[in-house]
Amino acid sequence: MDKELQDYFDNYFSLFQHPGWKQLLEELEDTADSIDLLSVENAKELHLVQGKLSMLNQILNWKDSVTNAFDSNEEDQSYQSTNLQ
Repeated sequence: MDKELQDYFDNYFSLFQHPGWKQLLEELEDTADSIDLLSVENAKELHLVQGKLSMLNQILNWKDSVTNAFDSNEEDQSYQSTNLQ
């Protein structure tokens, strides 16, 4: 892994250890839980709520996405180094 990519992952892993990250996730989970789909009155509101939930879920799952990308990169490098020998 080159230094730029390693720094990219290190920065995120450092962020995920920060107490503020956990605090942010708790607040976003509360926000997502407070959305009442039954109160949606029309298609426009439904699309707006879907967009909000999509963005909230993307942030709430960001740690998993970065971890999966890191693991995938590690597996690719391991595979390449094994097959080049």
